[in-house]
Amino acid sequence: MTREYVIAYDLGTSGVKVALVDLKGRFICDATQNYPLLTPHPGWAEQDPMDYWQGVCNVTRNVLAQAARRPQDARGIAFGTQWKGIIPLDAAGKVLHNSIIWLDSRAEDQAKRLNNHFHKELFCSADYWPKLLWFKENHPHLYEQANIILEANSFLKWKATGVAGIDISNHFTRSFDDGLQAFYEEFLRFGDMDLAKFPQLVRSTDLVGTVTTEAAAEMGLVPGIPVFGGCGDIPAITIGSGSTKVGNMHAYFGSSGWFGITRAHSDKDLYISPFDEQRDIFLFVSQSIGLSLNWTIEQLYHEEMKKLGTGIYDYINEQIENIPPGSDGVLATPWLYGERPPNFSEAARCNFLNLNSCHDRRHMLKALMESVCYTLKVNIEDHWAQNNARPACVNAVGGGACSAVWMHALADILELPVNVPRNPRHAGAIGTAYCALIGLGYCSSYEDAAANIEIEHAFRPRPEAIPVYRK
Repeated sequence: MTREYVIAYDLGTSGVKVALVDLKGRFICDATQNYPLLTPHPGWAEQDPMDYWQGVCNVTRNVLAQAARRPQDARGIAFGTQWKGIIPLDAAGKVLHNSIIWLDSRAEDQAKRLNNHFHKELFCSADYWPKLLWFKENHPHLYEQANIILEANSFLKWKATGVAGIDISNHFTRSFDDGLQAFYEEFLRFGDMDLAKFPQLVRSTDLVGTVTTEAAAEMGLVPGIPVFGGCGDIPAITIGSGSTKVGNMHAYFGSSGWFGITRAHSDKDLYISPFDEQRDIFLFVSQSIGLSLNWTIEQLYHEEMKKLGTGIYDYINEQIENIPPGSDGVLATPWLYGERPPNFSEAARCNFLNLNSCHDRRHMLKALMESVCYTLKVNIEDHWAQNNARPACVNAVGGGACSAVWMHALADILELPVNVPRNPRHAGAIGTAYCALIGLGYCSSYEDAAANIEIEHAFRPRPEAIPVYRK
């Protein structure tokens, strides 16, 4: 049996996961390392990019040791990462400022001015372009000092290979699409910014470079391993959920969450994430799905969390499995860090409502899970109605998809079947691995990749729950 593999990274908000995947796309082993989220002011969210790189190096060594695999058997590397980060580097490669990440919503004034300029309500304070403008206006000396402005994926490729290329799914200043490129250039003119400060565009399956001697020593690898373009977390999860055909829909339950609809590429929407030039993913995002759940667990199950660690999730699912649909009338909102449409407000917050003396913490936790499902449903049901595009089912992935209680609620509230593939926690890494496998020629296309994704659990809407949730 071949011992060859590719290395795929899933760099999220709470930490970095690495997965070894064999040349047929099968998961072998994984390792994880967490890093801090920095919130110096309300609504701000930053991370140290060097925490990303140190995490990548540590998990690489750990996963090779766990799997007892030789570094010289690695055939390729790809990174899948959170998107919309802002990481400025000087000419020597020094990081000039913490990464201003996707969760940050500091740029309210810049969003308003951009909306006025474009005569459309295109932007909110959490979007990349207002935050890039905020950085230039509030740190002009750092902007001038910056030789290149990267995001998480291009930063990791640069650390690994010495080459900075921005993949097609993380396009915020460059695009292969003429219509989007015209918008980007108009934005850059508005902000008096130089396109030369941003990396060149590459496709997700393009060879960017090879692992340098210095990076190999840090990562515990050998020099010369090919590194491919990779992608943002959204297309990685789309591929890893098996949702690459036009019309497919997937749901992601991680730190943030979303519904994604795979469609033929359009240049009419900014809030898309392409994984090739033919298809993109139209998004309906909720800011803090897993973050709000973890915060609630920390508040309500603090002692159990200290004792059980990651086992807390199995524990709480056992705790709440007998709480009925609708949580006996308890309501919640999950907007711990503000929210995107339909609320479109950085001031939206997490709430628990309608509590009485008969309720306990189990009702609150179940209500929060249900509120996430409602938030996602509200985000997408207008699209279904306007486009007559209600899907036959939804493929759900991410850590939250491991909760049968949550997935039952999602199926009941959407009134759609919900399918959970094998290894749902690793959907992002598996999807990222296919960027390398296709680039290396071991897989022919994203369609072939999706055909390899196996469904492990299926949840059907329960007739007795639907009337409760319709209220």
